[in-house]
Amino acid sequence: MAPSKAAAASSPYAKDERVLCFHHEMLYEAKILDVRKMDDADAHSWQYKIHYKGWKNT
Repeated sequence: MAPSKAAAASSPYAKDERVLCFHHEMLYEAKILDVRKMDDADAHSWQYKIHYKGWKNT
């Protein structure tokens, strides 16, 4: 069964959600800072801005 239009319109991950992200071969804990829907006509794709736990910006 194909996903409904309402389910396709929402991102699989939400802002402020904690996730695990790969960076090369390593897996890191991260927090989603921003979510944007990409303008792809063929697919439902999303862009995420994340912050890796423990990474400090000086």
